[in-house]
Amino acid sequence: MNGNRIVIAILLGALCISAAVYFGGKRSENVPTVLVPEPATSQTEQAVLLASPSAMASESAELEDFSSIADTIGNDLNIDPSTLSITKSKQIDNYATGSVMTEGEETGGGQWWAVMEDGTWKLIYSGQGYPNCLVIAPYHIPAKLLDSCWDTTTNTLQSL
Repeated sequence: MNGNRIVIAILLGALCISAAVYFGGKRSENVPTVLVPEPATSQTEQAVLLASPSAMASESAELEDFSSIADTIGNDLNIDPSTLSITKSKQIDNYATGSVMTEGEETGGGQWWAVMEDGTWKLIYSGQGYPNCLVIAPYHIPAKLLDSCWDTTTNTLQSL
């Protein structure tokens, strides 16, 4: 009987140590899957804008309408576009990149690339990895916004 108590005590101690290591090592930061270098010579603008009509802009950015991006992503994922938070992180000419998250969530989400056509942002690609080369090739996204794409024919990452 005394031996069982020792085994139970050891198991409970191991469980407590495991829980402490697991929960102590968790981070709440959002680590991007695609790193895009900050161009030294381009004009960049950061704005956190919601996809809803009551979009809010940072002090240095004009109010922009990302509802077309939210609509496309929402339709692709079968979710309500008004629950998406769209962030533009960089823009060069009529191309932009940023991130998309569900409002109220601290982690998760993906990155997007879009082109401005006829005054509306047209989504080129969104996801959590590198875009498919065949999808982005017709758009000629500037290398300062996207330096690589995934080649599905060779299953390799290709430099742009």
